Amino acid sequence: MSALSRRNFLKASALGATALGAQILSPGSASAADEIVAAAYPGSFDEAYRKVLVPAFSRAAKADVVVSPMLATEQVAKIVAAPNNPPLDVALLDEGPMLQAATRNIFEQFPAGDAKNHADLGEPFRSQPWGPTVTVQLCGIAYNPKKIKTPPTSWQDLWKPEYKGRVGLTTLESSLGTAFLVEVAKLNGGSERNVQPGFEAIQKLLPSVGAIAPSPGALAALFQQGQIDIAPGYFNATQLLASKGVDVAFVRPASGIVLIRTSMHLVKNSKARAAAIKYIDMAMSAPVQEQLQLAPFFLVPTNKNAKFTDAIAEVVGATPDALLNNPIQNWEEINKHRTDWIKTFSELVRR
Repeated sequence: MSALSRRNFLKASALGATALGAQILSPGSASAADEIVAAAYPGSFDEAYRKVLVPAFSRAAKADVVVSPMLATEQVAKIVAAPNNPPLDVALLDEGPMLQAATRNIFEQFPAGDAKNHADLGEPFRSQPWGPTVTVQLCGIAYNPKKIKTPPTSWQDLWKPEYKGRVGLTTLESSLGTAFLVEVAKLNGGSERNVQPGFEAIQKLLPSVGAIAPSPGALAALFQQGQIDIAPGYFNATQLLASKGVDVAFVRPASGIVLIRTSMHLVKNSKARAAAIKYIDMAMSAPVQEQLQLAPFFLVPTNKNAKFTDAIAEVVGATPDALLNNPIQNWEEINKHRTDWIKTFSELVRR
C-alpha cells in the first residue's frame, strides 16, 4: 500500500468510526510524512487525546493526526499484519500487552534523547526501553457511598458478609482483573510467581459476587445500573462515573494503589517517524498532562513537574513522588503465567 493510499484509507476508516469517537484534525495541508496515526483506547482516552493532546501537538508540530480508537489486542494484530507499512505510527498499551507485543519486534526503541520531556518523567516511567509511561491507571476499590456508609479501607473488605451478592469483578483478560488477583495473592502470602493463595481467596469470595464483567468498561456499567456496590476499579473510570451523577467513589486500599503503567510506542517502519516522536514527547509534557488529569478525563500524570489535582492528591499524595510509594507489579513474570491463570479463573467461575 503506498503512502498516499494508506493515508486515504486511514482517513476513510476514521470517518467511518466516528461513532467510536475517531476524529481527524487538520491544522494545515500535510504530506504523508507530516501526518501520524495514533492509537487511543476507546472511551475516555480517545476523547481526552482528541480534545487535549492532539490540538497541542498540532499547534506545535504543524502536523495532522488521525486518532484511531482500538484496544491493545487490535493494535498489535493490525501492526503485525502489515509490518512494512504499519497502519499505526504510535501505539498505546498497558504494561502486560506491551511486553508481549515487544517480543513481536514491532516497536522501535524509543529515542529518549530526541524527546525534551522524557527526562522529566519519574524514573519508573521512562522508556523500558520501548516507550515512556504517559499515564498510570490507579487500581483501588470502587464502591457505592449511598449503600456502603463506612468507606472500605482494604481489599479484604470485599469479603465482608454484608456485601454478599453485591461484589463485582472483571475477568483476567483485563489488566484490572489480573492486578487484583496478584494483589490478593500477595496479601495471602503469594506473589507473581505463586498466585494460588489468590485463587483460594477468590473462590471464597465467589458466593458474594453478583456479577463478573469482561472489561473495566462493563464493570463501570454495572455500577451505573445499580447491580453492584463494591469492586476493584480504576480511579479514572470511577471519577468519570461520579462526574455523571453515578453513586460511586474510589478509595486507596491500605496496602497501596496498584499502578498499571500505560505507555506510548514508536511503531517500527513508521512513515512519519519524526512527527510520531514529537507526538509522544507532547504526551509527556507537564502542561498537557495537567490538562488530561482534569474532568472528565482524570488521566494521572507521570511528569514530575505536573501538579496533581486535589482529587488525585487525595488518593496518592500531594506530589508526583508520592505516586512512587505504591506497588508496581512484575508484568514480565505475570505474562509467563497469565494464559493459564485465565483458564483457571474461568474454570473456577463455572463450578
